[in-house]
Amino acid sequence: MAAGNPQVKALVYVNAFAPDVGEKTSDLNKRYAAAPISTAIISDAANFLYIDRGKFHEFFAQDVSKAEARVMAATQKPIASAAFEQSVNEIAWKTIPSWFLVTQSDGAINPELQRFMAKRINAKTTEVNSSHVPFISHPKEVVKVIEAASTAVK
Repeated sequence: MAAGNPQVKALVYVNAFAPDVGEKTSDLNKRYAAAPISTAIISDAANFLYIDRGKFHEFFAQDVSKAEARVMAATQKPIASAAFEQSVNEIAWKTIPSWFLVTQSDGAINPELQRFMAKRINAKTTEVNSSHVPFISHPKEVVKVIEAASTAVK
């Protein structure tokens, strides 16, 4: 955990959720229009969620090649639906400087929600016209944000 850890000097959010104390990811998602991916989510019998392979490229990784998206879709790891209903008791962004990369074409987390969270946590914000996988489609931009965070704090 980053909260209270003296070793953690900076936080970098790459199109991620930044909840407040007691706030659930599902609550954050209700603040803005549903992300397009909501129509591509499939639940299995154990309530694990994954992205329909046939819709993966369109809703999750539209700025990578179709071949690469097929590999990503085939190797995706499901997430427990309960994860979206959990909250945290400590928040690192309240005491640790933060950077946030907003992905303008994100079909998984509404870009307006990303901007809201970035502003709320007082993050130094960068935007890139990317899907939900900027670390693959725009790695140089992601690295720039990480480097900015790592050099800004000692």
